[in-house]
Amino acid sequence: MATIERARGDESPLVTTVLRQLEHLGLAAQWEPGDRVLANVTTGTLHLADGALQRAIPAVAAPRAATADLTLLPHDDRTVLLTTTVSPAHAAQVHERGWGGYVDTAGNAFLRAEGLVIDIQGRRAPVARPTLSAAFTRAGLPVTFALILCNDVGASANQRKLVRLSGASIGTVNRVVRALRERTPPLLAPDGYELLDTHRLEAEWLSAYTALQPTTWPDERYSSSTWRTALDVVRATALPPGALLSSEAAAARLGAPIRPTTALFYVDDGGTGRRDLITQGRLRRDEEGTISIRPAFWRLTPSPPEKQTVPRLLLRADLLLEDDPRIDEIRRKFFDERR
Repeated sequence: MATIERARGDESPLVTTVLRQLEHLGLAAQWEPGDRVLANVTTGTLHLADGALQRAIPAVAAPRAATADLTLLPHDDRTVLLTTTVSPAHAAQVHERGWGGYVDTAGNAFLRAEGLVIDIQGRRAPVARPTLSAAFTRAGLPVTFALILCNDVGASANQRKLVRLSGASIGTVNRVVRALRERTPPLLAPDGYELLDTHRLEAEWLSAYTALQPTTWPDERYSSSTWRTALDVVRATALPPGALLSSEAAAARLGAPIRPTTALFYVDDGGTGRRDLITQGRLRRDEEGTISIRPAFWRLTPSPPEKQTVPRLLLRADLLLEDDPRIDEIRRKFFDERR
């Protein structure tokens, strides 16, 4: 087997572990880092050799690859994802999202290159809780959300305003602000609340939200005797003020060329939105129902909702969570996304 010298200092623990797994398969492996996309995400080239045959494969190293990441991280049908763990279900998503393959720290791998076919599934990685920045935890996400929304509408932000919009405590707001200022490079101005890299902050928020939502803010499913289909919800002229539409029904309401099959509502936590929505729609609990209700994780938005839909950032996140190729192209055009 050919020997490849590794440069010191250019590999993260994730990449080092992945390279070791590839070496256990009889491959000489080297990582050539490229650009840092997000805080812990780097593009690069994976160099593999067995005997005289050398291969250079584009790759992205990302410790966590949530549904949003699989869509938004730069990739094509040759790019390999290097990540912590890939379950069989996750592997299917990797393929559906147009990646060329993957390798994880447990040794699960799917690689196809000249003279090389590897398909390993079912290995379990040691369970480890990732360390999240305060800005992207369950408590911090609403504060970061409020900061991004203020920036979107050109509204000034301050400590009191972030407390009021997010519903978080002053302590939580301070921790989020400090975390964003201490990032390298910083995401928030050192002496104010100006965002320094909105695109990167939004990408990290999308990644964190789509990873946490299913267990942190789960849905309740309903059927309705008033709204027989999701299109009936879209066409409704009046909805309870404490209920906002998201996902594909919201996109349709805003003019996207999509025929929604489900409707997702966010309702104000502790307010009357949930009760009023259930009453108006004559909703009844139904695990097979087409209407979902999710608790709002924020208190207020800095501007009135557009056609009673959630802010665009959250709409984008929920469309990503649909994990439905049927709406991928519409979502990309709607938000001008680029791979």
